[in-house]
Amino acid sequence: MRIFSSVLTLCIAIALCTPSAIYVSLPGYAFKTNPKCQRHVPKTRFDIRCDWPRLGFKDFTPPLVTVLGI
Repeated sequence: MRIFSSVLTLCIAIALCTPSAIYVSLPGYAFKTNPKCQRHVPKTRFDIRCDWPRLGFKDFTPPLVTVLGI
C-alpha cells in the first residue's frame, strides 16, 4: 500500500507540473505565452494572465520526464 501511494503521488506531481498545450514560444516574446490571451503589458515583460510558468522564468522549458521520472 505504501508503494502504491508513493507512485500515485509521483504521478499526480508529474501531471500537475506539465505545461498546458496552449502556451507556446513565439518570436519576440520573452516568455511562453497563450496567443489567444489579451495582453496588458508589452510582450517583452511578463504578463501573469497570459504567460507561463507563473513565476516568469525566461525561455523556460520543463525537463523531459520519462518513465519513473528518470
